[in-house]
Formats: sequence, structure tokens, C-alpha cells
Amino acid sequence: MLLKHQTMDIRLLIPWLFFLVTVNGLRDVRVTVPAAVKRGDNAELICLYDMEGDSLYSVKWYKGRREFYRYTPKENPAMKTFSVNGIIVERSLSDESRLTLSSVQPSVTGKYSCEVSADAPSFHTLIESGDLEVVEVPEHRPFIVGIRPRYRVGDSLRANCTSKHSKPAANLTWIVNDLPPNPLYVRTYRTSKDHRNDFETSLSGIQFVITDQHFIKGKLKIRCVSQIHDIYFQKTEKTIEHDRPKPSASASNSVNNINTNPYDYQPHDSDVVDKQDTYMTQIQGDMSSLSGYKTYAASTTTLMYSLLFSIFLSKFYSFGS
Repeated sequence: MLLKHQTMDIRLLIPWLFFLVTVNGLRDVRVTVPAAVKRGDNAELICLYDMEGDSLYSVKWYKGRREFYRYTPKENPAMKTFSVNGIIVERSLSDESRLTLSSVQPSVTGKYSCEVSADAPSFHTLIESGDLEVVEVPEHRPFIVGIRPRYRVGDSLRANCTSKHSKPAANLTWIVNDLPPNPLYVRTYRTSKDHRNDFETSLSGIQFVITDQHFIKGKLKIRCVSQIHDIYFQKTEKTIEHDRPKPSASASNSVNNINTNPYDYQPHDSDVVDKQDTYMTQIQGDMSSLSGYKTYAASTTTLMYSLLFSIFLSKFYSFGS
């Protein structure tokens, strides 16, 4: 009976022994896999872990389910690589915690897992994963079409922005005077794909009616930003001038002729008639004065002739007597 009870006690202790080994062994495996890498660049993958007193047995890297890298510190050589399509390991930049993939190509895109195993007696193993995408960035900046150099208030602005030949498609964003526009003004079109090389083209449109508030110091700035993850960022900007309406020719003449130059004054017809009447009245008055002067002169001459004739007669009679 005593032996039976001793056997039961040992069995009860086994889970506790396993728990102690687990707590004091491998834990906290963490991986850092870049979300995106530009085609042709190197990609650095990090695998960190805490052995908690255990000895490291191995670190293995997988793409999907295929192992392509192994680091076993107690073996010679410690580093081993296995052929997987498109993957080139930069051995001089790789060890038990760091893995460097050289000159990555689109085929390298996929899920990567780091598996860490402790040595005997626990042989405890943990694995963590992350996704990597190899990006084909556009060769050129995004370009804007449909914008005129000058607009007036009340005009409708319509424009498209295109980012060509990338993988994945670039994310396009509009900026108006350094601020995002009303989402109702923006339209995002379906991405087009070139089946010869799987490159994609993004297209986005913007449309709104221009108001006075859009012009800052007479200018309106429209910007299109093309972005892929955090490895590609390009922008194109257009500056629009405020096209203020010009006054009509008649309005311009009226404005320019209002008391700006007395010699340029053009009187109304009523003014001309009044001046003509005044002028004619003056002439008539002058003519009347002249007629009176002639009558006065004639009467004076007659009086002189009468006086002379009287003198002549008086002299004549005196001479006779």
C-alpha cells in the first residue's frame, strides 16, 4: 500500500516539474520582418528570444513551409543555407539573431517564420512569423492632367492624377492648399493591370467649384501624392492663377472719362442744345445792339447836317442886308 501511494505522489509531481522547466526555459520569441522592401535592396529579418538559462539548440528560418536557413551553434559549420527560389542569404550579415536577404526580387515576397529551439533537456520550441512584400516602385512621378493655368471664381475644376507601372498599385492622395479636400470631391478609379508584367496603374480624380476662399494671395495649389508603404513617396504640384474678369470696353470708357481730364469731357445732347441756345441768344443780342448803334449814328448825322444848313442860311441873310 505504501508503494502505491508513493507512485501516485510522483505522478502528481510530473506536471509541476514540467511547469518549472517551461518557466525557466525559452520564452518571448519576437520577429521583425519588413512589410515592404524595394526590388533590388537588401532585406534584414530579426529574430529575438529569451533563453532564461536554457542553451540554444537551433534557429531556423522558413519561407512558407520550406526551411532555407539554419543556425546551430554546437555544429560546425554553425550556419547552413538551403536552396529556395529567389532567396539569396548574405552570410556575412547573418547569425543566430539576424538574417539578411540580398538583392531581393518579387519572388521573395511571402510569409517568413523564425523557429527557436532550446537544447536538452527541455527542447522547448517557439515560432513566430511576419509577411514581407517586394515592391516594384514607379519609374516616374505621378502626373496631373486636365488643369488649366488660370481659373475664375465659379469655374469647375476637373483633374486626374495617374501613377503608372508599380507593384502593388500606389495609393494616391489629393492635397488642396496644404489641406485634404472634401472626400465628396475625390473619385478613385479601379486599378488597371498590365498582364505582361503584373504592373499596376492607379488613377484618381478630383472635381469642385472654385470659390474666393480657394485663392491665397491669388494662387491655388493642387498636389497629388503617390505612396507605397513607407518606401516610396513622390508628389506632383500644380499652381493655378486667379483669372480676374476684365471690365468691358464701354464700362472702362465710362470710368476713365468721369472728370479725369476736362479736355476729354463729352457732353450729353441736352448739354449741347443748351449751349447752342445760349450761343444763339448771345449772337442775337449782339446783333440787336449793333442795329441800335447804327440808328443812333444815322440820327446824329442828320442833326449835324441840319445845324450846318441853318448856319449857312443865317450867314446868307446877313450878307444880303
